[in-house]
Amino acid sequence: MGKISGLSHVGVFVKDLDTMTQFYCETLGLTESHRNGDRMVFLTADVEKEDHEVVLVRGRDGDAKIIQQLSFRVGTIEDVRAFYQTFQQMGVEIQQTVSHGAGASCYFYDPEGNRLEVFADIEVEGGRGYSGPIDLEKSAEELVAQITAG
Repeated sequence: MGKISGLSHVGVFVKDLDTMTQFYCETLGLTESHRNGDRMVFLTADVEKEDHEVVLVRGRDGDAKIIQQLSFRVGTIEDVRAFYQTFQQMGVEIQQTVSHGAGASCYFYDPEGNRLEVFADIEVEGGRGYSGPIDLEKSAEELVAQITAG
């Protein structure tokens, strides 16, 4: 049997291709690498490294939620906090802010109700620290102290 080396990209059916493209580019900072007519938009975090990581595809019907979540890794807790502040300013619905024991996460919804996450890992002695709700209004230093304390 062959061996999978990693996840390449995720395709998401959407109702409104233009609104969703605008959200993913302007709110999350992804870049449109190319389009397939008015049916598909290919997005990437870094065009030098990946041609595309998210593909938005016209054709979603009804109100079905077929995605549990799309998660985007960021470099630091400061980045998570910056996205949190941007989401608040833009009126993006935030579902929760939480630590799973080794980082900080902000869960939120895109314009069509798909749950997304931005998260940053932190090193925790023993591998796991505090798991539970966090307040992204706190400084990065306070958050790291809370999570690493367990």
